[in-house]
Amino acid sequence: MRGLMAVAAFVAAAAAQGEASATLSRIGLGSLENAWYAERRAAEVGEALGIATEVIGFDAAGFRGHRVVSSALPEEEARTLRDVAVRQGWEGAWLLHGAAAPARMVRAAPEDTPSAPPVSEPVEPVDPQPVVPPVQVVSETTDLGERPLTLRATADPAEAIVVPRHADGELGIVIDGVLDEPVWAETPRYDAMRVIDPDTLVEPRYRTVVRYLYTERGLYVGAWMEQPPETLVARLSSRDDYINRDAFGLTLDTSGEGLYGYWFTVNLGGSVMDGKVEPEREYTAEWDGPWERGTAVLDDGWSAEFFLPWAMMTMPGGVDQRSMGLWVNRKVAYIDERWSWPALPFTGARFMSALGRMEVPGVAPRGELTVFPYAASTFDYVAEEDDVDAGVDVFWRPNEGLQLTAAVNPDFGSVESDDVVINLTARETFFPEKRLFFLEGSEIFTTTARGQITAFRASGGASQSVGARQTKESFVRPPTIVLNTRRIGGKGLVDIPDDVRVPGYEQSKPTDLLGAVKLTGQTGPLRFGALSAFEDDPELRGERDGREVIVEGDGRTFGVVRGLLESAGEGRRSIGYIGTILDHPARQAIVHGIDGHYLSGNGKVKIDAQLLGSDIDDAIDGQERGYAGFADALYIPRRGIQHQFGLDYFDDTIDINDVGFRGRNDIRGARYALGLSRAGMKRVRMWRSNVSYGRWVNAEGRIIRDGMFGRSSFMFYNRSEIRTEFNFFPARWDDIESRGNGSYRTGDRLQLSLAYGTDSSKPFSWSVQGGGFQEELDGYEYRGGFGFTLKPSDRFSLDFDVIYSHREHWLIHQGGRNFTTFRARDWQPKLAVDYFLSARQQLRFTMQWAGIRGTENEFFEVPIGDGDLQRRVKAPGEPSDDFTISRLTAQLRYRWEIAPLSDLFVVYTRGSNVPDRGYDTFGDLFDDALTEPVIDVFVVKLRYRFGG
Repeated sequence: MRGLMAVAAFVAAAAAQGEASATLSRIGLGSLENAWYAERRAAEVGEALGIATEVIGFDAAGFRGHRVVSSALPEEEARTLRDVAVRQGWEGAWLLHGAAAPARMVRAAPEDTPSAPPVSEPVEPVDPQPVVPPVQVVSETTDLGERPLTLRATADPAEAIVVPRHADGELGIVIDGVLDEPVWAETPRYDAMRVIDPDTLVEPRYRTVVRYLYTERGLYVGAWMEQPPETLVARLSSRDDYINRDAFGLTLDTSGEGLYGYWFTVNLGGSVMDGKVEPEREYTAEWDGPWERGTAVLDDGWSAEFFLPWAMMTMPGGVDQRSMGLWVNRKVAYIDERWSWPALPFTGARFMSALGRMEVPGVAPRGELTVFPYAASTFDYVAEEDDVDAGVDVFWRPNEGLQLTAAVNPDFGSVESDDVVINLTARETFFPEKRLFFLEGSEIFTTTARGQITAFRASGGASQSVGARQTKESFVRPPTIVLNTRRIGGKGLVDIPDDVRVPGYEQSKPTDLLGAVKLTGQTGPLRFGALSAFEDDPELRGERDGREVIVEGDGRTFGVVRGLLESAGEGRRSIGYIGTILDHPARQAIVHGIDGHYLSGNGKVKIDAQLLGSDIDDAIDGQERGYAGFADALYIPRRGIQHQFGLDYFDDTIDINDVGFRGRNDIRGARYALGLSRAGMKRVRMWRSNVSYGRWVNAEGRIIRDGMFGRSSFMFYNRSEIRTEFNFFPARWDDIESRGNGSYRTGDRLQLSLAYGTDSSKPFSWSVQGGGFQEELDGYEYRGGFGFTLKPSDRFSLDFDVIYSHREHWLIHQGGRNFTTFRARDWQPKLAVDYFLSARQQLRFTMQWAGIRGTENEFFEVPIGDGDLQRRVKAPGEPSDDFTISRLTAQLRYRWEIAPLSDLFVVYTRGSNVPDRGYDTFGDLFDDALTEPVIDVFVVKLRYRFGG
């Protein structure tokens, strides 16, 4: 009897123990490749949280690692512990259900410290769970067999990755983001990333395993990213839209010498970004390539696949044993970290000269002919006209070092719209290029870093982080470029008779192009390019004596030539020439430029310089020649510190603006800037600061710009950020705003601003800003702004921003020598709504409005002989200077990416520029902007890519 009772008690206890075990859980606190690092992480976490920790072995997706976990706890206690860990900075903590004994316990021996050479070990594959974009989890698995695989942890960038080559017909890879094809199981895998932003350079908390293989046609890349599924951030967007989300990307130096390359990024869900890169880290997003991509969500993270055709890339010819530079990176949005191999932080000196190496022997892109025909149907509701048009762009690459591009009756508009910009100054506003023909191969015509336009700059203290929601910049420095392709097909050169009134929006409308041709290529160390374009004769609608008239002009012809001789090895040295010409019956403008570039072998010193000369022959102003030169130097003594120096000399007759862009001439001066950054402080995750001083004078020796500038940002561990700005402008001369009617002095000015943004990886984020700015003569401008982003799912997003300014003494030129100060209020809201049917189908609505009401305050004039502005009294009967401005642009656009670089657009665009309404309220001004358009256009456009 006692025996039976003992057995019963034993069974009951065992059952109770089993039930308790079933409800126990652990907390995952990190997964690392190296056991020594895992032990160190376990000790750190255990001490910080006051808990017992263990290191257990795990197998996932065909490789092994070491996971830091807590001891087994009841599930409720485990959940509480996870929340505590997250609050104390261990954001990656996740719940592991069940507390079964680990399959393998690991303890690091002293000799188990990380080593630089590659290591390998046989591992067993684990079946991934395939998912096709948009992001959705699929439960089926694919058996990859029991074949042992190889994991290579390549920590030494100097040791090249030898990529296996396959025949095109034997792969059978479907680019869907699921690495389930048998060939992936046979491909070497690499994992040696470090955290580069913030620039701690520590081992990341999750694994990133990358695989490469290639064929005659292109490069295949597969990547598996370990991450708790509940922390994934997937957001669809337009191409090249830089927002906070999980992403994987790589940069290829196809020159093999650190001279030029391409970058490709796929974001979780399938949205893409791409562009080109030049030394040392000048990223641009203007180029779009016909590459394929896919992503998939897995139970233990996500995966991505690329196919990059060789034919879309420029590379040196006649190379058999081809070697390329390589940089792979990963963005983990919920902790706002970027990881990469090699570990090249944005705060460091080197990038392209320090990339890893990839060996791809025998790569020689075949000759390729690509044709982009288009057809468009347009209805203009204002003019009550419809139009059907067609044309073609042709891209011919006879070999890897040469490309010829031609456009016949090119279509250059109607599917993109520029931002609304209110510019009441004498300085021109710069708008970036958006047209395919001019973007393709444009990098050869960019002569210095001052010409970078659509760029993601990340050198010397800058960051590619978008952890906190940003606010609108108060000032964006315009570029200095010899070739500004927006001039081609832009505002026509038309002589308008004095008795004809032509509205401003009609004068600024683009000119049709008859055709264009471009040649780019490379032979040995010489890269070259040539461009020519021909405009149709412009026609402007005007009014004479109440009757409509057509004012006709002559079209312009544009020509550009460019050559760049480069020497690479230990550093970089290059010298280049660029020449441009504009030819028109009333004006001929020729510009010559010589540029030089130097990069030291250690990447710490970079110098860019350019000399310019212009020769203008104008039918009215006669012939005039001018000269200019500028130089920029960057010195990065160590990570987190940078020094920048700039010198400028532009005489008062230099003019590059017929084909290029420059804010002003007649300026001489210098600038110095110090950039600092630091990561991993006790209360601040990342601190960045930039202070600078500059002074510039004109030919008369008068100071025309002088100032001390300071910007700082403080990123906290919750990914919110505070940004501060301080600018001081001492008294100076203004020789521009009077439009040739003399110069006048302004007083000291102080500007202060403060901004705050919350974590942009959350479904809802917001930002706020405020500041005060002294006016040029007296009084202040007060500015405030607020914005929010709503992303409840990966398919939908809503962005709203509004800026409000109140000005007490806004100084505006009124003609001749007269100026008036205004009390003014300025509202500028902006809305963008996106909905994605899939990663390749987008419905987008944007609207931007600018409304200003200005009331005259005081009246001034420029004195004869220059000096301080003199007060003046208005003559009796002189009209009021009060004014209103109301400008709106709105667009509803559907885009379907049928295939790479092949799209269907259905676009409705509406824009307005309401005439001065006197005392209208802001509500009336907005209503008038909606109901009185000057642009009201509906367009259906199909563009398809054939070939390649």
